[in-house]
Amino acid sequence: MIDKNTRFLLEKLLNCYRENKISYLNSADSQYQSSFNRFFNHQAIIRNNMFFNISNILSEIGIEVEDVILKRPDIKQFMSTKIEREKEDLFYKNLKKDTELKEILLKLIKIDSKKNRIEIYKKHLKKISESIKANKCFSIEVKEKVFLNE
Repeated sequence: MIDKNTRFLLEKLLNCYRENKISYLNSADSQYQSSFNRFFNHQAIIRNNMFFNISNILSEIGIEVEDVILKRPDIKQFMSTKIEREKEDLFYKNLKKDTELKEILLKLIKIDSKKNRIEIYKKHLKKISESIKANKCFSIEVKEKVFLNE
């Protein structure tokens, strides 16, 4: 049996990974600089792998992943036009989502009692923390380029 708080956080994490992956893919679609495009696509792949790690954990504890995934797509996310997406700082947008993931992972590390799951959370946390650092650096770089080009 699993603690209800742990279950809630795992379900939230699963949905956040899914949304985060979509956000990174959308960001890659609207990037013309190849290094940024590679970064966004790589982050989407990492989120996809993390999604499957968490779906495996949920399956192991007897929770159907299909029941957990939010059925309603985020209409705002899918309907945002390419022009709107280009206007926003995509690195900052993804940074906010990664920060939310980091908070969930930190909570799970504190409350989950299973060592093998905690190890998975710690691995995810390390990758998310690296992504947060990279997003901050890229965000600054993009702002500086915009400032210099004005």
